[in-house]
Amino acid sequence: MVSGKVLVAVLGVAIAATLSGCASNGPTQVGFAGGSDCKSTRAELNRLDAQGVPGKIEAQQSGRKVSAESAAQISRYNGLLEQYLGNQCQLPPG
Repeated sequence: MVSGKVLVAVLGVAIAATLSGCASNGPTQVGFAGGSDCKSTRAELNRLDAQGVPGKIEAQQSGRKVSAESAAQISRYNGLLEQYLGNQCQLPPG
């Protein structure tokens, strides 16, 4: 289950991505790294979710120390989430 802090962080990124699209009179895509797409990015986010990365994000945000491996997973998760939301993958096709 996603905690309130993680949900707030995700919503904040989503709102920022939406507002940046509105400010430019159209969507601003951030592009995908390594030839990935919405589907593969979502799959990797799901994999990281299953590994407990949202809990690690919450731990880091509450000031607890996390391992170097956890920090790398958090960084990867945040980058994927930025790509996913920046490319408006959360929106229905249309």
